[in-house]
Amino acid sequence: MKIAFFINEKLQMEAKKTKEWKSLNLIMERMGSDLIVLYPKGEDNPLLPFHKKLSDLGNLKYAAIFNGKPFVFNMGEILYLESYYRKTSVMLKDGSMRIKARLNEEEQRLPKECFIRISRHNIVNMQHVRSVKGDEIEMVNGDVLYISHNRRKEFGKGYREFLKLNHILV
Repeated sequence: MKIAFFINEKLQMEAKKTKEWKSLNLIMERMGSDLIVLYPKGEDNPLLPFHKKLSDLGNLKYAAIFNGKPFVFNMGEILYLESYYRKTSVMLKDGSMRIKARLNEEEQRLPKECFIRISRHNIVNMQHVRSVKGDEIEMVNGDVLYISHNRRKEFGKGYREFLKLNHILV
């Protein structure tokens, strides 16, 4: 489902002619979930290019050593990181890999605009969060992660900032 609300029909027709509109459609397809885009009344440019921060993530690379071999992939492919016993699993769109690294070290390598720590064991890519209900986060692949009590406020603030920064209004 793709829904965009516009102030009037004229603005909608103008928006469809812009390159931002094409980018908006690409972002909606990439997110893999429903998206509702709202535009405030009186906005000069009704179609804000909110794709900037999300697409910037696609340009950043993440390098890891898996089974003794180096792997490099886009940070946008990372759904979340999970760590137990000093080993970190990097959960990707198309699988996972287990690397020997501490979650604290990996947290320093990730951009704070898109990744946030939700517990002692998990860091999530907010771009791939499908829904948040109480202390549960459902990822786009269906995995459910839990926000620790101590990090609930920090996650709420960070996630709202992420949505605001990327002009994704829910």
